[in-house]
Amino acid sequence: MQEKEMVARQDVDVLIAGGGIAGSAAAAALAPLGLKVLIVEPGSAHGRRLAGELIHPPGINGLRELGLLDGELDLGAPVRGFAVFPFAGEEPVTDACESTVLLPYDESHGVGGTHGQAIEHRLLKDHLLDTVQGFPGVTVWSGARVTEMEEAAPGRYTALVRTEEGEVRVDAKLMIGADGPMSQVRKMIGITHVTQRYSGMMGVEVDDIHLPHKGFGNIFLNPAGVSYAYGIGGGRARVMFEILKGADAKDSIQTHLNAFPPSFRRDVEAELAEGKPLAAANYCIIPAQSVKHNIALVGDARGCCHPLTASGITAAVKDALVLRDALRAAKLDVPAALRQYSRVCARLQLTRRTLAEELREAFLAETPEALLLSQCIFSYWRSSPKGRVRSMALLSSLDSSIFSLAYQYGLVALQAFRLLPEWVRNQTLGAWHRGVLLFLYKSFKFQEAALRQRWRELGAYAE
Repeated sequence: MQEKEMVARQDVDVLIAGGGIAGSAAAAALAPLGLKVLIVEPGSAHGRRLAGELIHPPGINGLRELGLLDGELDLGAPVRGFAVFPFAGEEPVTDACESTVLLPYDESHGVGGTHGQAIEHRLLKDHLLDTVQGFPGVTVWSGARVTEMEEAAPGRYTALVRTEEGEVRVDAKLMIGADGPMSQVRKMIGITHVTQRYSGMMGVEVDDIHLPHKGFGNIFLNPAGVSYAYGIGGGRARVMFEILKGADAKDSIQTHLNAFPPSFRRDVEAELAEGKPLAAANYCIIPAQSVKHNIALVGDARGCCHPLTASGITAAVKDALVLRDALRAAKLDVPAALRQYSRVCARLQLTRRTLAEELREAFLAETPEALLLSQCIFSYWRSSPKGRVRSMALLSSLDSSIFSLAYQYGLVALQAFRLLPEWVRNQTLGAWHRGVLLFLYKSFKFQEAALRQRWRELGAYAE
């Protein structure tokens, strides 16, 4: 006890554990409210790794609103939307895939004419942290780490921070865990979570001269997983390959490469021959709650899903804006603001996670029913300009309503009747019937999930 009493003390309004994209966005959102903000940033992990780089228009607009991105700043490469390549068979692709579907942002309403952007992760993180340090009231402790959370009073935690000069006990009205999917803050305060590891990810950087659809996030689908290719600026492109659990990495990468146009495939093969790819893991993490006492989780610490929709950075920025708006509406009453933050973020995450899960299941096509869903999605996109608009609104998180997702799922399912003659010719009518029944069941399940979420909100914090 005497040791703890001798530890230096610091009082702030807001302590943010983690100076990554989520932490910087949270600091930029809260500092203008007149709050004294302290960011505790341990520093870069050794070596480079794969991490989120694509930001959808709502995320770009949010970063600009927060004063973290200048419209004239050239940090990465513009992204106009997605180019989705359906699985074309086991044999290597010999030319550009005519069945590719383009899903551009500028067909969507409400994005203010803004494109998305892809920025190398380390470059983006460093820029945001450097920028937010110039905000009034924001202090950054680099090379420091939160090592302990202690409930010093009912409903209020304090943090022990280890710095290069020694340990400091920090007391804050609001504490924010912005320390990523494996959040230590979440662990220290006892918030449990469900974890599902989907797969691994391996990636390289190549010249973008043969990138199939420049200015788009290229998504290649096949049973080995999902692969991605997009420009990151400076004439370079990022290429990432999903490696499913239990699969051989070399075989998987070769399967992915077979889906690439020949010239781009050769570029990637040459880069792979030169060095070892970067690696990461794909998880779905669902914490039991996003707030506890005076602590809020933001970004991946609040939960993450399969990266198919590339919405991680955008979700983190939206978390910061939701928290700011909740504090402003509650006149800086932290408990009331966190109740509102928890409600809104639970809805956003439910839609984001459900969309990623359903798309992943459809595009991996492990069952006839999943194959039918995949074909229905592409049929919907090709036949309906409005369908592309609505799909991109959901993919980019411009529309975060689970009810919208359920409605779109129903419209996609109707495409099964357009595909019925083909399935009859292939003598797979039984699988078609099972698929349609599954679509109907899931559409109702989405609505049920939304109603359950609203019901939980009614009982939340009743005490």
